[in-house]
Amino acid sequence: MDTAPALRSIVDPEYLAALVAREYALEVTGCVLLRSLVNDVYRIDTPSGPYAFKLYRTGHNSAEWETSLAAYVGTGLTQGVALQDGRMAGAVQAAEGPRAFTLWEWAPGAKPGRPRTDELYHRFGAATAAFHEASTGFPGPPALDVLTLLDDVLARIPAASDRALIAGLATEAGRRAADPNLERGICHGDVTLDNIHLDGDDLVFYDLDRAAHGIRATDLSPVSATPQWPAFLAGYRTVRPFLDSDVAVLPWLDVLLRVDYLHFHLYAKPAIRGTESLTEGWVEDNLVALRTSATRLR
Repeated sequence: MDTAPALRSIVDPEYLAALVAREYALEVTGCVLLRSLVNDVYRIDTPSGPYAFKLYRTGHNSAEWETSLAAYVGTGLTQGVALQDGRMAGAVQAAEGPRAFTLWEWAPGAKPGRPRTDELYHRFGAATAAFHEASTGFPGPPALDVLTLLDDVLARIPAASDRALIAGLATEAGRRAADPNLERGICHGDVTLDNIHLDGDDLVFYDLDRAAHGIRATDLSPVSATPQWPAFLAGYRTVRPFLDSDVAVLPWLDVLLRVDYLHFHLYAKPAIRGTESLTEGWVEDNLVALRTSATRLR
């Protein structure tokens, strides 16, 4: 446990620059907050190049596991950096309690620009399959059972018709997801181009804080509703099989993802960002998607 004074602010770069310099024996020349939501991510600049410093919410306990997963998978993932004492994760004492931290190699390249071509998605599918293949056999925490969130979600949905629709869809989706024939293994948990850097001909994944052991098809569900889905699936299948039975369950897995998203936007995000975040439209977007799913899945 770090013995320095309590962290004064999540956006206190001076404190964090000193922390990284001390714990990792690095000459830090800059520290900038890149993103603050579920976790806080900073760019750490050094004479040898940048790193990504990740400061987790209080209660997040898989920081070191993420670095172990990255090391197990190897190619195609950014890698964690060890502290001076050899540990892969440390902690600081904040007002809200201990917060874990990790330091990561900076992902080479940059986020893919537009247009988002079929060729890009073909490579994206192949990279996702390569992650699944390389992570096979790695032990991990079980993915969240989204049905445990259902009652809380329904409690904050104002329209009775929407509550009935969500309850029915989620119950059936849970039944479909219980099929023992669906492939299970380590999932990235957030397979989007927001978590990819394009480095020449290579795609590099980062951000493993939603990774867990679950239904592998869940990783493909967000892409399956896009126009680039055929290219993504074809790319995936150049590396490993993806059965037609897995394709068939994708719309039901999307239902479970939408329930998860609703819970995040109704509970976790307002707790982090304030209730004003409820006016940003994300709740309605997911309700619209679920209403559309109800029509399509009849």
